[in-house]
Amino acid sequence: MKRVLILIVLSCLSLMGLQAQISYCMSYADYEEGNWTELDTLMLKGRKQNHRIKTENDSLDKVLKDEAFAVLYHDTLFVNKAHMYYNGERFGKGYAPAYIYGRGQICFVSRLPQDNGASGVPAVVSFGVMFGAIGAGLMAGVYEASLRGYYCFLVKREYEDGRKEARMIDDKFMEKYEDISPEFYAEYMSVKNKKKREVASHVLPLLKEWQLIQ
Repeated sequence: MKRVLILIVLSCLSLMGLQAQISYCMSYADYEEGNWTELDTLMLKGRKQNHRIKTENDSLDKVLKDEAFAVLYHDTLFVNKAHMYYNGERFGKGYAPAYIYGRGQICFVSRLPQDNGASGVPAVVSFGVMFGAIGAGLMAGVYEASLRGYYCFLVKREYEDGRKEARMIDDKFMEKYEDISPEFYAEYMSVKNKKKREVASHVLPLLKEWQLIQ
């Protein structure tokens, strides 16, 4: 059995205010402080990396689309990529399924911002069902079904104007594990081609296998 690399403190989930079954928060700071607002109902529509969160209230839909930071359904987290940047480029709108990394950081999967409008990308995995009809595990499994061209990111910081910055889980990020956990680092580095090594199809299963995300 794989040994746990770092202290996975389940209590870190308290940061998310899991007492609310369906809820949203307006900022990264709210997420960290557990400040969530409950929702009565929720619908997910769209593609695997650009889900649209819908309710039965048009005004609330606009807030969720343009202003909210994250939406939580039981133990499934979705982060809003609106106002999220990587290397100075904006990801675009839409919600991405996310995981909890380590002691509470948010990990999400996305294409690079400049690739979001690339042609030839399969536009499958569409949803139009109420959350009550499906489980969180099914959502995660479907989302992970196709990760070619995707990368894993961590929400790094939030600025006062609402702009969020993300960092990629890449070779540079993984270097810290060379001393902390040589076994994990060796497994990560077992893929010799850098481009193939850094993509989500390699990184995400590895993070899950070693219990670094949940």
